[in-house]
Amino acid sequence: MKSESLWQDSDEVYWLPALSLPTLLWARPFLPMMGLPRALVEQPEVWEPLYAKAVVEHETRLQMQNWAHRMQGERGELLRQVITKALFDLAAQLGQEVAIDLERWVRRHFLCNEVTSALSAWRLVLRTACYPPNSRCNQIPPPAVLVPILPQITNLVSFERINEIYVTVERVAPPLLDEQVPHETMEHCFEATLVSQAATQALTIKALQTIASKLNDQERKEVVKWALVQEATLIYSRDQQKLCRDKYLRIEPPCFDVPSVFDLPSPDDTKSG
Repeated sequence: MKSESLWQDSDEVYWLPALSLPTLLWARPFLPMMGLPRALVEQPEVWEPLYAKAVVEHETRLQMQNWAHRMQGERGELLRQVITKALFDLAAQLGQEVAIDLERWVRRHFLCNEVTSALSAWRLVLRTACYPPNSRCNQIPPPAVLVPILPQITNLVSFERINEIYVTVERVAPPLLDEQVPHETMEHCFEATLVSQAATQALTIKALQTIASKLNDQERKEVVKWALVQEATLIYSRDQQKLCRDKYLRIEPPCFDVPSVFDLPSPDDTKSG
């Protein structure tokens, strides 16, 4: 998969709102639990002017172009150019690894439907395993290799923890602007939903990484075999096996190997060419 093909017109709704999260004062307490690069969590002020500059450039270029007659993919290409420049600027200050991690963080939590579905399914399966034995009619006993690990992941997948995140975020998130109220069904801003989603998914990823780090290949296969059976009893859908087998039961986070804008020439190189 090429980096250019990862930029779709429809991605526009997520990229800039997601990248705004480290700049929001009310969201600062949640940054450590959202899976963001540590350097950005510790120094979010570095990203603020870079993000603001990207937003201005994006809006300016949108206004300058006649989008009524645009070709498919042009908005995605514009978005790629703007965000690429912002990420290269971030790399100049905090390092390329931080910038790549931020780019993949957005894809992981907001742009990949497979990841979202898989993490939701794994969360439900692992939560069921953490319940007391024989306390649910559809509970399949987890394999012996998983049982000692369950106490370490219970608070990462429990309904109470997830609900606490959503309630806390909604308590501090700003309400919708007056001009948005007639057009939105949500009570709080879109960014509040993104914060809750990222934090919830990051906890599930941590649970999967914890399991993967403590088991060998054969033991992980046992867990996957059990998880698929448990999933079938919980998810009443024709589209079962959302777990994607062992694809996300690993130490590396989802989308860790997705191509990056840094695989392409830098914006300065493009201009000089």
